[in-house]
Amino acid sequence: MHENNLLFEHEYRVNEGYSSFEDSPWGRGSLDFYTPPFVENTEVLGPVSLTLYASATDTDVLLFSSLWEVDPEGNEKLLTRGWLKGSHRELNLELTKPWQPIHNHKREDKLIPGEIYEFNIEIIATGNLFKAGYKLKLKISCTDDSPKHSMEGIGVGHIRSQRANRITVYHNDQYPSNLLLPITKGNTLGMFRFGAIPYL
Repeated sequence: MHENNLLFEHEYRVNEGYSSFEDSPWGRGSLDFYTPPFVENTEVLGPVSLTLYASATDTDVLLFSSLWEVDPEGNEKLLTRGWLKGSHRELNLELTKPWQPIHNHKREDKLIPGEIYEFNIEIIATGNLFKAGYKLKLKISCTDDSPKHSMEGIGVGHIRSQRANRITVYHNDQYPSNLLLPITKGNTLGMFRFGAIPYL
């Protein structure tokens, strides 16, 4: 994750910083990060994990992450989603794997407003063949997306925060927010240079 809404595996540039959005009953903001267009047909298949280094102005945050396929005309299709309540960020280190964070959910650990925390979010495993020229979008928000049809309605209906909150996601060499994506075929030249499972 990089500045200018870029989802790419290159090293962080000097002075890269952060991106922010507002969430409140009066406006549900979000952050969108896009890959460059895939240079060849590319298969994504398996579990996905998102690591966010983020802060909030409230004492808790509801984090929603979703992956989307974007065609060359800009049409978007929802692929999969993941969720985490910030105060339940504590990991079960015995069960957690790099591609599947497991949380204890034994206690609430409220946030200190403005302090940066690491949030590990499991995104439900997915399978998709991205055609050459298509992009992948990562969306970060604090609420469910409105379903466009009945299948997208499955698993929605989570509680929305009723308090105003400003969420800041950091993406720099000190706080390297990243997406662990299982690329199993294609697009290993140009965009993904280091093998089948890059950090984005």
